[in-house]
Amino acid sequence: MTARTFSSPIFVKDVDQAILQIATVTDALGFLAKWPEQRRGPIYNTAMRACHAAREDRLSVDGARNAFAGFARSVGIREPEAAPIEPWMVTSKRGRMPL
Repeated sequence: MTARTFSSPIFVKDVDQAILQIATVTDALGFLAKWPEQRRGPIYNTAMRACHAAREDRLSVDGARNAFAGFARSVGIREPEAAPIEPWMVTSKRGRMPL
């Protein structure tokens, strides 16, 4: 079984409010498996089916990514994509730019 990498990762908050990067179908399935049963519903089921279908080559990886992103958005755990930190964005403790 391959990881089936998403075209771009999805960032979500877990139950401890930690931000996780979901970058593969396997990551998404692992996250969904840990989702509390009492909070599962039709959108959860759709995301789970889509990820299983992508793992079995019955759906595109993008299709699974979209389903997982929709689930994350619907339950309010989707985070904006993290922007890379460039060297020019970093300041020293004194507020001056590093040389």
